[in-house]
Amino acid sequence: MKKIMGYKARVIQPWCGEILGEVLITSSRISFLGDVDMSTGAIVGADLDIRGHNIQGKILLFSESRGSTVGSNVLYGLSRNGVAPKLIGTRRVEPITASGAIFGSIPMVSELEETSFRELKNGDSVCVRMDVGRSGLERAEDGTIR
Repeated sequence: MKKIMGYKARVIQPWCGEILGEVLITSSRISFLGDVDMSTGAIVGADLDIRGHNIQGKILLFSESRGSTVGSNVLYGLSRNGVAPKLIGTRRVEPITASGAIFGSIPMVSELEETSFRELKNGDSVCVRMDVGRSGLERAEDGTIR
């Protein structure tokens, strides 16, 4: 039996249709300038629990960004280099990540429910849908995408 878990969020950078992908999640704050290699999408920040992972094509979930305003340019560069995440999801919206997602045309949601950060795990398969400025993120307990 499949159990679907749903989480609501606010859409920052809209998209059309559904986004299917694999979760890469961290409770750490990310500095896109210094923590992410813009040419490869690799996480290189020494203090991050997801160091060594790659954000390319992932549903990247984190609390919020930290550091330089140049981080928005890094997000734009990730998009131009074809190594951006499929979607960015955060607990709190802030201008660095939001502007980078908008400039780079990277779908983004914020105000993700706290429970999503406790229940979702790296490698989970999710489907993200948008509905009039709100989005829904679902995970099937058996790992299948719905």
